[in-house]
Amino acid sequence: MEVLLTNEELFLIEKEANVNLEYYFDTHVIDGYAMHISIKTISKNNKLIFIVGNDFTGFKHLNERHSFLSFKNYWMSFEERLKLDDPSKFNPKMIPIVDYVKIADLIFCEENKNVSKNNRPETFDKFTGFLDNENKEKYHLLTYKDTKIVHTLFPDKKKYNSKRKCKFGKGTAKISTKFPEGYNDLLMPYENSDGKMAYSILFRKYYLEKIEKLFIQKHDEEENVVGQFLLDYRSFEDFEKFQHSDMYELQNSNLFEFEKLINEIDYRLTEKVI
Repeated sequence: MEVLLTNEELFLIEKEANVNLEYYFDTHVIDGYAMHISIKTISKNNKLIFIVGNDFTGFKHLNERHSFLSFKNYWMSFEERLKLDDPSKFNPKMIPIVDYVKIADLIFCEENKNVSKNNRPETFDKFTGFLDNENKEKYHLLTYKDTKIVHTLFPDKKKYNSKRKCKFGKGTAKISTKFPEGYNDLLMPYENSDGKMAYSILFRKYYLEKIEKLFIQKHDEEENVVGQFLLDYRSFEDFEKFQHSDMYELQNSNLFEFEKLINEIDYRLTEKVI
């Protein structure tokens, strides 16, 4: 269930912003005791208020849903079933709390107020404008109605979105080593709409045999492996281990062919063909 700010919370945020403007103005407040209504920053030009927020509103929502470096999966209802959503992502070169604030400050003005394409005018004011650069990228800003409190900000186009083929949501790559079994794993999970690992791509180094194998794995509802499909293998030397660079590369790689195989395996298992 979506949790937005209440009228009382909006009042408290605006009051805090007015009383302690200098504390939040054009800076980034780090507070280990911050709550969802705590203020992170107030923008330089238009005094827009960015709060810590939660999964549904504020900076946390904005950053987790639209940051290029966020790998959180979102699902939407489609023809009486859940389908993986694909929210637009910011340029990976942008610094979230710095560049996002600058963009919002730039497009927040009366001439950019978007009345015709605001799906929730009773709750939010919507502003649509262009970043003043060579590409003229369009952005949408939503503030709580008649306030300067930011609900969210996002690019209009999906120019920077990673391409994908899988019906499951790509998770976060992991590295692990297991003894006495004697193997080193590099794993990319793929999650269902409940956030559970349904499939995974696994690179495993078997140290006794000095062989690295590549699998697609199927997981049950408890995330236990219930099926392995061997795709390839190779020999390696010495005591090689997967490094963080391998994890980063896998996280940001084009995994199209693997994802198509996951879809095919899932279809065949669901249809009880294999």
